[in-house]
Amino acid sequence: MKRTKKPKRDNVFTKNYFFVLSITILLLGLIAFSDNYLFDVHQESNSNPFYVIHGLIMFTWYVTIVFQTNHIRKLNIRAHKRLGIFGFCVAGLVIASIAYLNFIDVPYAELPFFGKANRIFFPVFILLIILSYVKRNKPELHKHSIFVAILLMMEPLLSRVGMNTGTDAAVVAPIIWLFLWFSLFIYDIVRLRKLHFLTYGGLIFWFIVYAIVS
Repeated sequence: MKRTKKPKRDNVFTKNYFFVLSITILLLGLIAFSDNYLFDVHQESNSNPFYVIHGLIMFTWYVTIVFQTNHIRKLNIRAHKRLGIFGFCVAGLVIASIAYLNFIDVPYAELPFFGKANRIFFPVFILLIILSYVKRNKPELHKHSIFVAILLMMEPLLSRVGMNTGTDAAVVAPIIWLFLWFSLFIYDIVRLRKLHFLTYGGLIFWFIVYAIVS
């Protein structure tokens, strides 16, 4: 006998989850780079046009994600699709700017362990962004691809959150990171009644990479 597929469950939490998650990531980004635009505007990186451009691209990317998740929250699918074209163009710029940062950075062997992890995560980030575009008509796969891609690449942001809040980045960054991952687990359990393969696969991959580079 063929098993019937369990219906997805929607409630206040699931309807607003990705919107709240995207706002949380944007706020973390604003805290992480608050020294650049607020407290230490004369620092050396602010005089480098590329770093300024990279920062603007990343800000645009996170703001676009907030708008996109809000469109879905309000079931404004037409606006979501229109802005989606712009969003994927920005994602392309994100990939290009990170690739250039990697190109001008020190060789892989000379990087600290978290830098090595980021280099490994980056190709997977690209593949997940491509997957989110190819599978844009499959909502759960589309959403999970984008947010797992973002979660994998959050070390630079989270480490700077620790630095700019006067806390220990080595402690604060993993705590926030794991909290964000486990929030996605809760979403899956509540709405899908199972874990999405990208949720647990992404976290397992995250642990494996850090186990290797550490």
